[in-house]
Formats: sequence, C-alpha cells, structure tokens
Amino acid sequence: MLLSLILMDIAFIGMGIMGSRMAQRLMDSGHTLRIYNRTRNESCEELIDRGAVWCESPAIAVSPTTLIITMLSDPEAVKSVARGETGILKQAARGSVWMDCSTVDPEFSMTMAKESAEKDVRFLDTPVAGSKGPAEKGELVFLVGGESDDLEKARPIMEILGKKVIHCGGPGQGSAMKLVV
Repeated sequence: MLLSLILMDIAFIGMGIMGSRMAQRLMDSGHTLRIYNRTRNESCEELIDRGAVWCESPAIAVSPTTLIITMLSDPEAVKSVARGETGILKQAARGSVWMDCSTVDPEFSMTMAKESAEKDVRFLDTPVAGSKGPAEKGELVFLVGGESDDLEKARPIMEILGKKVIHCGGPGQGSAMKLVV
C-alpha cells in the first residue's frame, strides 16, 4: 500500500530552514504532523498554529506513525534522536518507514539502516538536492538509498516535497550520491 493513498500522521524531526519548509508542504497537502526539534523555535510555533502536534521527544513523535522524516544537521544530531530511551528506534512502529533527509556520510547511513532493521524499521537515506526556495516550492531532488519496496511506500510523500526521486541503490547509496553532487 502506498503511504499517501490516505492522509496520514507523519513524524517530522528537525525544524530548521529545510525541515520546516518541507513540513509546511506536507501540511498544505493535508497530512497531520507530529513534530520534534531540540528547541521549540519560531518555525515550530508556526506549524503548531497550523495544527501540527508538538512532541517532547522523538519517541513520542514517532509512536503512532508509519512514516518518519528526519532533516538534521549532521550524524551526531541523527544519532541523538535515533538512539536511547527517547529515541526513534525505541518507539517506532514495526514496519514503519524512516526517511533520513540529513546530509551524512554513506557509512553512517548504512549503520542507521542496520540499527533500524534490528527494530523492524525500514530505513531510507534520502538526502536532497536543493535549498530553501525549492523546499518551499516542492522542487527538491531526492537521492535515495534503500530497498525498492520501501522507496515505493514513501515515494508519494517525496513527490509532494520534490520534483524528482532518484533511486541510487541500496542503503548508503543516496548519501554517497549526495556527497558527489
């Protein structure tokens, strides 16, 4: 089943310049967001005013959802929201899809894919080409590493956010391509 056949709750973690614009596009498409950011910033407040649900931890954000999106600054930020008692992998539903849009190295993406698989979470490294303007307009390019079946589940959401989705291969290959682009 494709994830966007119905409007859905999506956990979105990382409300910086890119993440907040991507989150706004998803809300404009009718999806409900459960958001988390290390600090409850102005972007968070704007999304909350539009109906997003603020969550006090990544675990709370992901617990009732089947799609998780992270857009974070670096591998350390991803690790901090993924691991531990309040992390994504503690509460994510079995079979949920995690799109990590952060720009990280391929080895890190492969590590996160392995850790996710141990919890029956389907990991896609999905870094994007594009900046604030394309994020606002839904014109990002997704460079995807991961299993084809998982990509097809998440593709409709990527198509809301971007103009092109490129499957680069298995886990880590999206991140590898991003470092080349």
